[in-house]
Amino acid sequence: MFLSKNKLKQISVFSLLGVSTLYFSQKSQPKAITKSSSSTDPAELVSEENLKKHIYYLASDDLQGRLTGSEGETKAANYLSAEFKKLGLKPYEGKEFIQNFEYSVKLNPHDDKTSTAVKGKNVIAVLDNKASKTIVIGAHYDHLGLNEHHNSTLANSDGQIHNGADDNASGTAAVLELARMLSQNKTKENVNYVFALFSGEEDGLMGSKKLAESIKTNYPNTIFMINMDMVGRLNTNKDLNVGGVGTSPILPELVKKYKPEGINLSLDGSGVGPSDHTSFYLKDIPVLFFFTGTHSDYHKPTDDSDKINYPGQKIITNYVFSLANALGNEKEIPFTKTKVAATKAVPKYKVSLGIMPNYADSKDGMGIDGVIDNRPAANAGILQGDVLTKIGKCEVKEVYSYMDCLAKINAGEEHPVTVKRNGEEKVFNVKF
Repeated sequence: MFLSKNKLKQISVFSLLGVSTLYFSQKSQPKAITKSSSSTDPAELVSEENLKKHIYYLASDDLQGRLTGSEGETKAANYLSAEFKKLGLKPYEGKEFIQNFEYSVKLNPHDDKTSTAVKGKNVIAVLDNKASKTIVIGAHYDHLGLNEHHNSTLANSDGQIHNGADDNASGTAAVLELARMLSQNKTKENVNYVFALFSGEEDGLMGSKKLAESIKTNYPNTIFMINMDMVGRLNTNKDLNVGGVGTSPILPELVKKYKPEGINLSLDGSGVGPSDHTSFYLKDIPVLFFFTGTHSDYHKPTDDSDKINYPGQKIITNYVFSLANALGNEKEIPFTKTKVAATKAVPKYKVSLGIMPNYADSKDGMGIDGVIDNRPAANAGILQGDVLTKIGKCEVKEVYSYMDCLAKINAGEEHPVTVKRNGEEKVFNVKF
């Protein structure tokens, strides 16, 4: 998941580090859509084993963290291409599934004169149902490599493999499984599907920008884009963040209609977010963004395959399958521009509490999903699982008010910080 420039990622980075920036077979007629996974077609059942197989390979040390332009990225791209070929899908362009692109990245953000050229590889396949409409289902597969581009949240981690199991082998595995389900089932859907696996996301959505530039030329009636980024850590509360619900008036009801039992949805209306769907929203394409939230292993070498909630990811993959079918059967999906103001801008601030916020909009305080060692919160005795309610006299109801409160503090100041722990209110004196 992209580290800077977008709302959620900005919040994570600021909170943690205090950084100042940023087949084609003949098929039957279209099927009726049902809410649950009660399909009698075996091909339409999500395989947890498939998800696990893909994630364990993509997040293995052999791929060295899948940095864009690296040998590990090439190995990953070859694996993904082979998987698409097995399904009888066709390439998006030409005879290969690879879409090449180039960009430059500054390895020193403080030196405008230094940049490094990077050659990236998107891997894109098409399920051509000879339909007039097209839906893109995507995820990025690149990650941080050995921290060559300095996007890690762990200090002094250069040279360590950042495997990126959740970020974003999880989303990539889900796209591969959806490609299998939609291409190998007995149904000919009402839409074509473009399965897009992007690289260069961690450096600024570079791969998705490349595809977004040509998608309406190659498929003029591209009606929707679904993005999955970090969908492997469904927590015990089953909190699932779904962004982009404001990009079409049909989406809020549709997202709730197909919601799996027990899943706690947190909806965000904005089409602009911390991942690749943004590139398509900016081309006036409605989007949905699925995200199970950040965690203490985010952008660290510890984001490994054994920490993925595979049953949880199976639920999410099935949810997206149901939505993809439902969206394909819609007569029209009007596009709506979402106001940036509606998402609330991230205020500038000079200090860091050293926590990982919970993005669920509880209004009763902001949950703390992680506490970073040797930072103000940890030093004061604040713990993971605490619910932050006040910084000084400034009330914290959710992540946005947290940011507002933090913006009022200067480095070196001390303030009482109030949290709830197991229902009991506790106050800690924090030096920022």
